[in-house]
Amino acid sequence: MKNFLKEHGLWVLFAAAVIAVALALLSVFSNTSSPLANAANTIASPFRNAYTSVATWFNDKQRYYKDTSALEAENAQLRQQLADMEADIRQARKDREENARLRRLLDLREQRRDLTSDLEAATVTEHTVTNWTSSLTLNKGTLHGVEVNDCVMDETGAMVGVISETGTNWSTVLTLVDTDTSLGAQVFRSGDLGLAQGNFSLMEKNLLRLDYLPAECELLGGDLVLTSGLGGYYPSGLVIGSVEEVKVDDSGAAPYAILSPAVDFAALTQVFIIKSFDIVP
Repeated sequence: MKNFLKEHGLWVLFAAAVIAVALALLSVFSNTSSPLANAANTIASPFRNAYTSVATWFNDKQRYYKDTSALEAENAQLRQQLADMEADIRQARKDREENARLRRLLDLREQRRDLTSDLEAATVTEHTVTNWTSSLTLNKGTLHGVEVNDCVMDETGAMVGVISETGTNWSTVLTLVDTDTSLGAQVFRSGDLGLAQGNFSLMEKNLLRLDYLPAECELLGGDLVLTSGLGGYYPSGLVIGSVEEVKVDDSGAAPYAILSPAVDFAALTQVFIIKSFDIVP
């Protein structure tokens, strides 16, 4: 044994050292993981990190998509609610305007019993304005007792024009500014009589003339002009318009006035046809 240790002592010590180091290393690895598992985990770690990052990004995108979809659905619902509210507001405004129009008509009926006994309500279906004419098309005609030369007014008692043509269920109104319109007129303040008629050069400006005035008349801007009712062709007291300007003709002797109609023809949606009226002396 002694000879063995003498001859192989160094190798024994070396082997013992190797074993001790190996045991130490195994001890270290046993506290963490096996070498193969550690190597596998070391290699897999970057992939796990990448997967985690991708999964996190994907989850974020899913949440974003869900939130965006929810917001879009909510916005669509809010837009529909807003559209419904706007429709309700428009209907309320329309109803309010209709009520106001009916109240004005009721007041007119109380004030003008001479002409409201035989009125035909009509809807304006077309507005026609050209270089040669200014007219309205209505949805009432001979079937409803409408005749040529019937007078047309709005709910305030303002003159719109005169029926020029009729069909079974339609009629055409020449407005006050049309060149073929002519009717007796009277200045409310002074009582001066004249003839209100359309004028070619004024029609495009939505104006008309008041001619054949007395030489001594003293019209003022803003004077109210009404239908005179003379001759019994049209009822008296319908508002034609107001004086815009007073002029004299080329001779410098005959005065005339430029009138602005009381009615906005382009805005009319409903009118009233006076099929008959009582002549008031």
